[in-house]
Amino acid sequence: MGKNSVSITANTTSVSPTFSIIIPHKDIPDLLMRCLRSIPVSEDIQMIVVDDNSADADTYLERYPELSRPYLEFVRTTKGGGAGYARNVGLEHAKGKWILFADADDFFVDDMYDIICSYVDSEADVIYFKNKAVLSDDISIKSNRSSYVNKNIDQYLSDVDEWPIRFKLPAPWGKMIKGSLVGKHNIRFDEIKYSNDGHFSLLVGYYAEKIVVADRVIYILTCRSNSLAADFCSKPGELEMRAEVAFRQDVFLLQHDACREMYTPWFMKEMLRKDRSLLRHYYERLNGLFPSKLSALRGISKRTSWKFRLFYYVYSLLVWIRLL
Repeated sequence: MGKNSVSITANTTSVSPTFSIIIPHKDIPDLLMRCLRSIPVSEDIQMIVVDDNSADADTYLERYPELSRPYLEFVRTTKGGGAGYARNVGLEHAKGKWILFADADDFFVDDMYDIICSYVDSEADVIYFKNKAVLSDDISIKSNRSSYVNKNIDQYLSDVDEWPIRFKLPAPWGKMIKGSLVGKHNIRFDEIKYSNDGHFSLLVGYYAEKIVVADRVIYILTCRSNSLAADFCSKPGELEMRAEVAFRQDVFLLQHDACREMYTPWFMKEMLRKDRSLLRHYYERLNGLFPSKLSALRGISKRTSWKFRLFYYVYSLLVWIRLL
């Protein structure tokens, strides 16, 4: 990592800060400043900004005084390895008892410090929080992005079912994670362009001995038309990359007897519409997920229309007898 990153520390953090907040960044410095301003200056908070080889990063310290605030570490990388790589670099620098993540175009609520301090002595390994979604260009306008997070939390508060919380909240933001949990199991992000955080969050959820789910908003999620999350699974190579992560997650959950719902079927439905050759590739791998081809069909076509199921069954039959 030394050849690919240079750490520039404006002011040294305390030896053992309570919180480490890791923020990957690339080419959106004005939005990054908005994020930083939402975090109070405190010796209790180690802020780690990891710049993923932005084009004009050489000028940032001069142009943006916020990067010279106390207790902030500005880490520049020259690899250009994506958000997963940047987050892993941040983890190597993190010293806090608790680790939080933020995307550079998002920010925290005004009372975030009071909220996280109220959980600092929790025996839980992970604290899950709600979020609020808005448009990045006009934060007064609400967005529906990632509404599933709050829905899953509300459902948990109703039925206390931990599985969706542990395994269906793939983003790293909106969580307080014990640094000891990440260190003990050497949990790291995939260094890929899309879904770099899915397996990380799954492992955090699996290995956490105790979790707490809070009915409080800590994080403001923004929506931008040119972000990686926009136009889901429509960009070149995105469907294939996200599907591979989903398949790995299903294999892990099955191997550890923790699989209640599967991720792969949703992506195979997308393949049926967008990439038939990729679909055939995953048909050949279904034996690793389902006990039989019939159960695979049922699992993949679950909760779809009868027209879709009919088409899917016929198409599957043709694939399996190798007429396609």
